[in-house]
Amino acid sequence: MKITFRSEDISELNYVREYEEGFAVSEKSQIRELLNEWDYKGFKSRTHRIYCPGMIFSMMEGESENDLVQILESDFPYLQMHFELSTVGCLYQPKAKFEIDTVVYGGSHCLLFYPSLKGKLNYLKKPWSQSVEIELSLDFLRKLFAGDLEVLGEFGEKIEKNLPAIMGNKSFPITPAMKHILVEVRNCPYSPPLKKLFVEAKVQELLALQINQIMTTEKSGTGLKNADIEKLNYVRDLLLNNMHNPYSIEELSKIAGINRTKLQEGFKKLFGTTIFGYITDMRLEEARQRILDISQEASIAEIATLSGYKNPQHFTAAFKRKFHLLPKDLKG
Repeated sequence: MKITFRSEDISELNYVREYEEGFAVSEKSQIRELLNEWDYKGFKSRTHRIYCPGMIFSMMEGESENDLVQILESDFPYLQMHFELSTVGCLYQPKAKFEIDTVVYGGSHCLLFYPSLKGKLNYLKKPWSQSVEIELSLDFLRKLFAGDLEVLGEFGEKIEKNLPAIMGNKSFPITPAMKHILVEVRNCPYSPPLKKLFVEAKVQELLALQINQIMTTEKSGTGLKNADIEKLNYVRDLLLNNMHNPYSIEELSKIAGINRTKLQEGFKKLFGTTIFGYITDMRLEEARQRILDISQEASIAEIATLSGYKNPQHFTAAFKRKFHLLPKDLKG
């Protein structure tokens, strides 16, 4: 089992990822971890992969000075939980015309399946940012649902027919509960074999949150028009790219062409948080990355100031509410 990655512009980005059959793990502890770093011609990345039977949990972060297009091709059915935490997003375009594109905006997630990968993965140039990919074997998913994927509706039916599918046919906002779980895995305090149990449980919890959110949304709908959803996604991108010099509500309303009430109510309905809450979350996530970055020598107080907090104690309180630990605990 393998996925071939090829770049038409940078041959150094060409590589092949090999997989064990069914994502098996040969270690006695049934868990394996790999760290990989890359720095070449304006493309920097750091990847931490955790291998457990039937799943691969990949935490990725990096930056790129230019757009990047990779041509992918796999020789096995591909099932993935995808979370774009703080990037501008990504786009996968299958070569086959009958297969649907996968578009995942920054701050969004999706659950996708392809009989095999064969197409282009597009990333826009981006500042330092994060994403998470959780690859699952079909056997792993079937065991969770006692072999009955029809409980997943159209998504499960298409998997059984070996047809490409995106659950809910789009990406959905990452909720605070999902962010919390992703942080828990990143900061997992356990060693093997307890870490295996922890990661497996968190993946199942994440999958339950994904499926519940998508199915609930499909039943109730957001009540928002497609044109308004596009405008709200544009607002979210503006916030992400200007979080240290944010626009006012009035400015966002004028730029996006949406009235203030619809902007505020629609944003919360679509993304599960207020505009102010979204900015706060992004600043705190950036602060967490600064604290974890051993190459930075900034103190907690300096990082608090960079995150927009004049009072370090207010920063510490907000950080603990979001991540359930103190900044100094990460600083070590």
